Amino acid sequence: MWLLISLIAPLVWPATCVHTAALHLHHPRSSGVWRQERHGNHGKPSTLNCTWYAVRQRVDHFGTLEALFPQWYCVYDKWWKPALQSGFNASTTSPGPIFFYTGNESPVGEYVNNTGLMWELGERMGALLVFAEHRCEPDSNFFQWMECPRCVSYCTTAQALQDYADIMALLRKRHSQRAPVVVFGGSYGGMLAGWMRMKYPEVVDGAIAASAPIWQLSTTVTRQTVDWPAVAISRGVSSAGGSSDQCLANLQVAWALLRGLESSVALRLLSRHLNTCTQLQEIESLISWATASFFLLAEGNYPYPSSYITYAVGSGSPLPAWPMKVACKGLSRDFGIDVSGSRKEVNYTARMGALQVTVDWASWWSNGDELTEEQLMASGILDLATAVTEAAGVWYNASGDQRCWNLTNAQSNIARSNMARKEHQLTDSLPHADRGSIISRGPRDTCSACPPCSTCPACPVSRCAGSEPPCNFTGQVPKTFAWDSVVCNDDLSQVSAQGLGRDLYWPPSVADRNFSIASIVGPHKLVPATCTDRFNSMGLRGAPTTTDPWSGWMTAYYGGRNISQHRNIVWSNGALDPWSGMGVYPEGGGPDGPFIQNISEDGSQIALVLNLGAHHLDLMFSDSRDPPCAPAARKVESQMIRQWCQEAYSRQDPASLHPVRKGQEALFA
Repeated sequence: MWLLISLIAPLVWPATCVHTAALHLHHPRSSGVWRQERHGNHGKPSTLNCTWYAVRQRVDHFGTLEALFPQWYCVYDKWWKPALQSGFNASTTSPGPIFFYTGNESPVGEYVNNTGLMWELGERMGALLVFAEHRCEPDSNFFQWMECPRCVSYCTTAQALQDYADIMALLRKRHSQRAPVVVFGGSYGGMLAGWMRMKYPEVVDGAIAASAPIWQLSTTVTRQTVDWPAVAISRGVSSAGGSSDQCLANLQVAWALLRGLESSVALRLLSRHLNTCTQLQEIESLISWATASFFLLAEGNYPYPSSYITYAVGSGSPLPAWPMKVACKGLSRDFGIDVSGSRKEVNYTARMGALQVTVDWASWWSNGDELTEEQLMASGILDLATAVTEAAGVWYNASGDQRCWNLTNAQSNIARSNMARKEHQLTDSLPHADRGSIISRGPRDTCSACPPCSTCPACPVSRCAGSEPPCNFTGQVPKTFAWDSVVCNDDLSQVSAQGLGRDLYWPPSVADRNFSIASIVGPHKLVPATCTDRFNSMGLRGAPTTTDPWSGWMTAYYGGRNISQHRNIVWSNGALDPWSGMGVYPEGGGPDGPFIQNISEDGSQIALVLNLGAHHLDLMFSDSRDPPCAPAARKVESQMIRQWCQEAYSRQDPASLHPVRKGQEALFA
């Protein structure tokens, strides 16, 4: 039987933590017409095409806490058929492959609606499509169970990967022959996809890990790569990214020139000229507001209007096509700035009329305080400030309804978004007789095993230290909470720098030119965790009270840079995406390297570089406006996925394989 068996119990969750037999699963709901609610995706598949299931998932896979929670996943099975019918050399009883999205820090519907690569390849390869929601997201969590102790401590990458492995085991029960599984993920989801293949190679046959920033931890980042995220952002405002080198050159000196405008005369003049909602009290508020927008614009620098990034961290209104190019429109002209010295060495003097600034790394001097209103107006600095403000406005006014620039509110919203970014055995449905019963057992102080395996290194922070009241949470956790809690528990802190002479920023975020990673990260000691008090105030207990900036846990558990022995992984990176700077490449490779870069000797693990790609562009639906790198990447990914699946079929029972007829292979390329 090729269709999934429906789960038919009503959804009722008992309000207790420790229970095993009372989890009730929701009957599937589905829609059979292609529809899409997101901007610009009309006529494409979406959540309305899903059949939804809530699986009974263990809260703690590695300890003795006997509690379950509902984890939601979307299934589309209309294309799932025997492997032979999709051109694979397989036995007559072999099912088609399973394409599985490893959900990340948003409700999973966002990935259902946007991961076009899975939908497009799924139809061509006769695959079952599955999109699983990450634990600790609003609809897939255990936080409202009032008696659950240390509830936040179970939000970890290891627990999330085991969730996905168990869902895959459930799906495979439908057939006697093993179905190959290929995992897909973007951003944090890409990290999970890559790690899934590394940690569960017997479960997962291959991984498309797009824009997966796994190499920017304190134990994996290098002095050479620490500013790569900022370099990627700057690529988008240069000719290499489709904008202009004049735009990049103007931005590189704009921040220092603007910092000289600290006098009350200058601030009053800027407020009036730029139409800020309130009087500027300090120039730094304008500069930090403007600089923060470029990271977000770079993430969403797609070749068509898109709300993918703004939905997660902004207004939800779509950005225009190529928003970095739009931002550069007013900055791609000569403002009469005279620069002597070296931008690359961050040692220069810049002049605009009577205004002058001298920069030596983080030190600077300006005569801005000495200039009159007439001199400032004649210098041209107001025109430059206007162009910078309008560039930032591409992000802040995506909705088009802003009448003035509210720098304070915008900055606090960005800060909250950045905080969220910085701080990621299953059973079948219950017999009818078990429905409605509640069984509670097990000690309340049962602690999750940490480390989660006998050969794993010790955890950086004990999850069992001290005594705590049980969780007492009401309401709904915000979307992206999965990332916030994972970062806290796993010490998943990413390290980067900017302003080092290769990007658009100033001043440098490091103290001097002779910096090291150690000087950026700080001393080797535990420091108070910033997340704990915030979580406790929400009634969410169990977060570690300390954090280790030099934690080796993630590197020890997932291998750090020592991954060349793994097979069947594509790490795709968009060279215009900030997260590409934290991505995976071979030794000596990187975002400036060739399109395909081999990581493993046999070529089964590679990095792909999309020279005009923003945040996991290759995972999006194909579009006629895509740059050439996008279809080229999807073609490579399609070929490798087919190869991985064929390898899996060939391992099962070579004697029972039915070869594809000569000439038929081309139909499925």
